[in-house]
Amino acid sequence: MDISPQAFLDELRYDIAKQDLLKASIVLAHLGEMDAKTQRQALLELSRADEGFAIPLLVRLVSKSSDLGDVDSLARELLFSMSLDKPSVPLALLKTGDDDAGKALLAEVVGEIRLEEAVPVLREFLASRANDMVLAAAMPALGNLGDSWSVSLVAEFLYSGNARLVAAAVETLGRLGTPPAMKKLSEKLGIDAEIDFLILEVFARVQSVESLEKLNETLGSAHAHIRSTGKQMLVQVGAKAVPLLLENLTQDDPDLVIHSLNVLGDIKDPTSIPAVRKLIHTHPADPNVRFAAYEALGLLPLHKGAFALGAGLQDPVANVRAAAAGAIERNYDEILAAGVKNMIRTEDMEALNIVVTIINSQCDRMFLDLLEEEFFVKKAVPYLSERAHPDLKGHYCELLTKNGRDDLASLIEGAPTAEAEAKPVIFAVDDSKMILNIYRGMLYDLGCEPRLFQFPAEAVDRVRAEKPDLILTDLNMPEITGIQLTGLVRRWYDKDALPIVMVTTQNEAQDFDAAFAAGVNEILHKPFTEEEIAAVVKKFSPKES
Repeated sequence: MDISPQAFLDELRYDIAKQDLLKASIVLAHLGEMDAKTQRQALLELSRADEGFAIPLLVRLVSKSSDLGDVDSLARELLFSMSLDKPSVPLALLKTGDDDAGKALLAEVVGEIRLEEAVPVLREFLASRANDMVLAAAMPALGNLGDSWSVSLVAEFLYSGNARLVAAAVETLGRLGTPPAMKKLSEKLGIDAEIDFLILEVFARVQSVESLEKLNETLGSAHAHIRSTGKQMLVQVGAKAVPLLLENLTQDDPDLVIHSLNVLGDIKDPTSIPAVRKLIHTHPADPNVRFAAYEALGLLPLHKGAFALGAGLQDPVANVRAAAAGAIERNYDEILAAGVKNMIRTEDMEALNIVVTIINSQCDRMFLDLLEEEFFVKKAVPYLSERAHPDLKGHYCELLTKNGRDDLASLIEGAPTAEAEAKPVIFAVDDSKMILNIYRGMLYDLGCEPRLFQFPAEAVDRVRAEKPDLILTDLNMPEITGIQLTGLVRRWYDKDALPIVMVTTQNEAQDFDAAFAAGVNEILHKPFTEEEIAAVVKKFSPKES
């Protein structure tokens, strides 16, 4: 039956005047059928009514109507405003109401207006296991009210099996932010990846002493996705996380130290420089720690003392030399230049390794500066013309031409190119550009065609368009871990069709179990050598390399 806007408003005014709750409710049930002007006028009439009369109508209107459109927010705003003026009304309705949708809305209302008298009622909802809709609203309300005594009640719903209630419990404990609340959330980690992410977001948002400690503890988690997300959240926290991370550097746990260095580098807080330099001076036995330390220093603002980076170029491990070269490149000055040139002038095998490292790491400032060194030119030109990947060769030819060294560019470009032949296509996935540069040089030397991916999602997309012969993937990467990447690839290719080798610094048995369960063929540890890469290519690639 059609109702004219005027008749609608006249009846509503009459029912308000007569305090006829039933008839007014029936009239408001047609509010969604009215035009916007009439809807706003109806709310204006309600705003003039007594709170004890209007609030029950607004609760029913908002909780029952799904076709209010733009006026819904106005109705909610009026409900909250009137409840704030007369809180005894929503409290009474919360206690006596028998409609679940209405109770859920009222729970939201009392939480938003911070009505402490509602705490016992909300607790009772949790204790009696009320309707899921009511529970999902009651928990955040208790959080808004800061009811720390409800932590245990709320925490029980972390294990309810209902995704909506679990998420509400996580959010509520985060709003409470107490040490017991943070402990309860921490105990939940490792059961469900989606919930883990919500919990870690809470830790990063709360930033209390306890929440930061729990976030820091994720760096030692046995779950790769928790470590990866924890690292991202610590970077978001920034300087407040630095003291905990620096304390980690003193621990006898290489994996923890490496993850902490990764985060410190991304935070870029200069106060962490002395501790990282001190760590380097102790020359840690684990080369992965040395690599991470130089990589971190390369990201930190070294205004003085950068000369200490030079020792990294003499490290016996290629990966560490590459990290040191990258750090030197970013901080290159006269002092560093003099030190590097002195190392080159020895003209021994160590000097040759430094030349190759500088080239493969694409340290352009160092490369151009070292062209005045005869030994550098004598070794760099043949390496680029005969052994370097075409992309690297092209990069330096362009660099030399731009800087007036056409003579050297022509020598490199003029080298004969080997005949094209079928080569194993290897995807290398790692969030470190330095490691990818190392892969590029090694794989090309081994007669392979490397495809490099710093972002795992891009590698996954590429696999669907181009099937490689082998994938080499890091374990700990942001957004998508090596284990998750493997699981995605295995949707299309099994272990025989497309081998995957996980390359990691980690020494965690649970990670390895998860990796093999996801479909990894083999695990290789960093720092890897060309011989080790050659062995896995030979083992898993169907083409001769």
